Amino acid sequence: MVTTSSLESTASSLENWTRVGYVARGLIYILLGYVALSASAPDSSSELFKQVEELPAGTVLLWIIMIGAFGYGLWKIFDAVKNLEGFDDDAKGKAKRFFYIVGGVGYWILAFLAAKTVFGSGGSGDGTEEAAAMAPDWLLLATGAGILIAGVYQIKKGVTRDFLRGLAAGTPPFVGWLGLAGHLARGIVFIVSGWAVIQATGNADAAKGLPGALASLKDMGTVFTLLCIGLILFGIFSLIEARYRIIPNEDLRPGR
Repeated sequence: MVTTSSLESTASSLENWTRVGYVARGLIYILLGYVALSASAPDSSSELFKQVEELPAGTVLLWIIMIGAFGYGLWKIFDAVKNLEGFDDDAKGKAKRFFYIVGGVGYWILAFLAAKTVFGSGGSGDGTEEAAAMAPDWLLLATGAGILIAGVYQIKKGVTRDFLRGLAAGTPPFVGWLGLAGHLARGIVFIVSGWAVIQATGNADAAKGLPGALASLKDMGTVFTLLCIGLILFGIFSLIEARYRIIPNEDLRPGR
């Protein structure tokens, strides 16, 4: 028999998973920016995780990323299915929920790649090029366009500071500047990644995930440095978000 206390525990656990997920997201972006600045920019998530493993407490960081990325992906998919954010039931609302599901699956892939590194079976890539080689051109174009749109949305979200709407009262004021810089950098790298996926039609080697998109800009000097710093700031913003984010959470108790 499922008791009220066990249902309350389920709801609470989902929120805890989500907050650990924000920590994991923060670590991924901080480490991506840091590794790209201090060493050769990683071309894939697997290469990034291999370099993280060599850092002090690298294995602990990978465990946090692995567990957190799984939990964050779980919450994004659950959020989309249950519409916990309360998106309108129109094309725009459905598109947002769809991208939540895509994002959730993406974080599960990151959790899988981190696990492969932890258990010593990590490969040399993140599957981006292999997936591009198998996908039909129309799917690559659609995927690339979707990533491009997501990048533009990140920039819009940063400029309008829309990201502040989901934060609780008492959030430190400087978080607005962290979020602005972080979302701008994230949006630009998304756009580069989306364009690379579009170019992968007929040339799968051109497809790039987020680390590969950032690495492709390493010859741009100051621009590359600013993007790396921006991604680090987005990571710090995510760590703060783990504390202050208002997590929509369905009340699982009977009769509520």
